[in-house]
Amino acid sequence: MPDVPNAGQLALLVMAISVFAVGGVLSVCRLRWQGHALRIAAKACLYTGILLSVSVLVWHARDRGSWLPLGDNFDALIWLGLLLALFVSYTQRTRPLRGLDWFIMPIVMLLLIAAAVFGRARPHEYVHTTWSWVHRVTAYGGAAAFAVAGAVGAMYLIANHTLRAKRLNPGAGLGSLERLEHITLVSVTLGFALLTIGSVTGLVWVLEGRNTLGPKWYAQPKVLLTFIAWLVYALVLHSPINPRFRGRKTAMLSVLGFALVVGVLIAVQLMPGKR
Repeated sequence: MPDVPNAGQLALLVMAISVFAVGGVLSVCRLRWQGHALRIAAKACLYTGILLSVSVLVWHARDRGSWLPLGDNFDALIWLGLLLALFVSYTQRTRPLRGLDWFIMPIVMLLLIAAAVFGRARPHEYVHTTWSWVHRVTAYGGAAAFAVAGAVGAMYLIANHTLRAKRLNPGAGLGSLERLEHITLVSVTLGFALLTIGSVTGLVWVLEGRNTLGPKWYAQPKVLLTFIAWLVYALVLHSPINPRFRGRKTAMLSVLGFALVVGVLIAVQLMPGKR
């Protein structure tokens, strides 16, 4: 089966996961040992992991005979992890935020591990239409943006707790609260827009009768969790005009929203072949 990843592709994916893990360890070691060599080594691991992930995608796409992404779980989950890794790489190169990789890279590695585990199955039987592609791309893109918001939201909560407890260690700073809140809001804004588009296209698809969720599609776990996540992120977006939802509450809602998105992804995996 050309869509199933072969042993070589899985081995390359394991190498990427291992390199990301080594880079994470080196990054944490910088808390105790400051040095240019450690920083360069950690960056080298990040870039090498990205290169290996891209190589896996290119290899798998060549075997499938299609260069379009999101063709199956193997492609979809690697693409999602790769987007997050590229976000970390871009942010740390343009305006470094210490500790960002500690929160996002574990998510990247979990996505790559999931790709290896669920790589033999398709998310569902795709229909090659523009509407279908818009639904899929916005759904996965929104999940990536919410992963960033959830990770940075967790960083905000830790930094805020440290400041309140007056135990701030200058060597382990996670960035200013203002910047963390700004990144959270930007990520939520992008993710909310993509989630809304994905939800609308999916709803229209269901109303046209092109789904396999049954007559009570609205009671399916992934539908309910998606709707709840949408409401949570809608509250986050209103935080700039509602002082009661600023700062700590915004961060908590971002973490909660990402937990709901993870629930949606799990629900999709447990219902193979269903839209």
